[in-house]
Amino acid sequence: MRPKTSTQQGFTLVELLIALLISTTLIMGVSLAYTSINSVILSSKNIENAQEVLRFSAQTFTRSLKQASIVTINTPTELDVSQAANTIACDGSRPIAPYTEKYSLNGVNLLCDIGANPQTILTGVQNIQFTRVNDLVSITITPQAQQGEPAGVGAAAPMQIDIALTGIILTKATRG
Repeated sequence: MRPKTSTQQGFTLVELLIALLISTTLIMGVSLAYTSINSVILSSKNIENAQEVLRFSAQTFTRSLKQASIVTINTPTELDVSQAANTIACDGSRPIAPYTEKYSLNGVNLLCDIGANPQTILTGVQNIQFTRVNDLVSITITPQAQQGEPAGVGAAAPMQIDIALTGIILTKATRG
């Protein structure tokens, strides 16, 4: 009989190198997936902000401008809209006397003032410009870029909203 010999237990250098290669590949794959998912999340937040800014702006200005009796653009970033009594104001109230809504931009906040104090009605606006040609008001609004996204590109690119001054057009049509 032969005496029992002890065998060495452990991993060879080749086995260790293969394990190192496999684990490095897995770690690289996970980090690439994380980077990709993070990028998609940031883009989604940017798109979400842009959609909210555009939706709210279109809704607010459409309501305001369609029921307006007089529309005045003071500067490219300031708009005055004269309204009749008992119409919905930009702050959600219904003043019992005629009033004027004054829209302006302060930093990234869109403000509206109906005579008391300017109120922030929307945040996340990088820029806004008003132009008027006859009875059509064009509003070019640029949403604020979010968390590392480039400004003025993609979802944060300027968008134009065109609104016909329906109340003024109807008043002109019934007079003439």
